[in-house]
Amino acid sequence: MKKLLVSFALICAMVLMSMAFADVIFPVDDARGINNQSSNGLDLKTSPELSQLVLKNDEAGSSWLQMNVSSPKEVRSTAFSMEAVDGELGKLDGLVLNISIDGSDWKEVDFFPDEGTTDRLEGLYKTNSIENLSADSQIKARIKYRWSIPNEGIVYSDWSNEALLDTHYDDKTSEKEYDYQIHGWATEEMSKAELLELIPDTLKKADLTKDVTREEFAAISVNAYKRITGKSNFDLEVPKNPFSDTNSIEVLWAYGLGITKGTSETEFSPNALITREQMAAMMTRVLNKIGIDTTIGAIGMSAKFNDHESVSSYAIEPVYYMSSKEIIKGVGDNTFNPKGNATREQAIIIAVRMVGSEMN
Repeated sequence: MKKLLVSFALICAMVLMSMAFADVIFPVDDARGINNQSSNGLDLKTSPELSQLVLKNDEAGSSWLQMNVSSPKEVRSTAFSMEAVDGELGKLDGLVLNISIDGSDWKEVDFFPDEGTTDRLEGLYKTNSIENLSADSQIKARIKYRWSIPNEGIVYSDWSNEALLDTHYDDKTSEKEYDYQIHGWATEEMSKAELLELIPDTLKKADLTKDVTREEFAAISVNAYKRITGKSNFDLEVPKNPFSDTNSIEVLWAYGLGITKGTSETEFSPNALITREQMAAMMTRVLNKIGIDTTIGAIGMSAKFNDHESVSSYAIEPVYYMSSKEIIKGVGDNTFNPKGNATREQAIIIAVRMVGSEMN
C-alpha cells in the first residue's frame, strides 16, 4: 500500500510538471535568479515589430529590401538572460522574414543586419538581392522570432505586423518622407501633424481625402497618446492578439492601452470606416488613460445637438466632451452627425487639436 501511495504521488507530480510547461513560457525569475526580477514570464509568442520597409537598388540593377526591426523590452531581457547562462535555458536562434510580392504567397527570404547595426534585436536589416522587384511592386513583409528551447525544440513567436513598402530609395536620390494628397484647407493643420509626428507611416504617402478606417484611426490615436505622454514604441506593450482579421501592431497597441475594442470578441474589422462618435470615444479613452476626466460632470452639459437621439449611449459623454473642447466640432445646424464618417485628413486634424489642447 505504501508503494502504491508513493507511485501515485510521483505520477501526480509528473502531471503537474507537464501542465506547467504546456504554454511554453520562459520564466525570467527562477531558482537561478537570472535577473532578480519578480516572478513573471515571457510568452514566447510575443512578436517583434517591423517598420520602414523600403526598396533599394544600385546602378548595376540589383534590388533589395531594407527594414527596421524592433523588439519589446521583455524579449531583449529574456534573450540576454538566456545568453548569460550559456543557453542552458534555451536561446533566441534568430529572426524569420517572409515577403509577398504583388499578392503572391508568402515566401521566406534570408536577411541580416545592415552595415552599422550591431544589435541583432534592433535596427536596420536588409535582404540579399531579390529578383522581380521594382518601384511599382506591391510588397509586404512580416517577421517572427525563432527560439530554441530545451525539451521543446524550435518555438516560433507570432508574426509581427505586416509592413508595407512605403517609399522607394536608390543610391542617389530619395523621395521626401511625406507625399500625401489633401484638400487645400487642411494644409496648415497637416504641417502641424508632421511636426507632431501624428501621421502613421501607412498614410504618409496616401490619399488623405479618402475616408479613414478603424485600423488607421487606431494608429492615429496611438500616435496622439505617444505625443502627449512622451512615450515611444518601446514603452508600449503588445498584448496577445485576440483578433483573427488583423495583426496590425498599432491596433494591438491601441487595444492594449484600452483605446479601442473589437467589433466582436474575435474580430476588429480593420477596413471598416470609423464613425464620428467612435472617433470621439477613442480619443476620450486616450485622455482617460493619462488621467483626464472626460465625463459630462467635468465639463457641464452643453445644449444638446439636434441629432442627440442618434448618438449611441456609450458615445454621449465622449461626443459632448470633444465638441465642448472643439476637438471634434459639429457639422452645422447644431448637429454632430454621429454615424457619419470622416476623411483621413479630418481624423489627423482631430489628433492635432487634441494634442494641442492637452500640451498647451
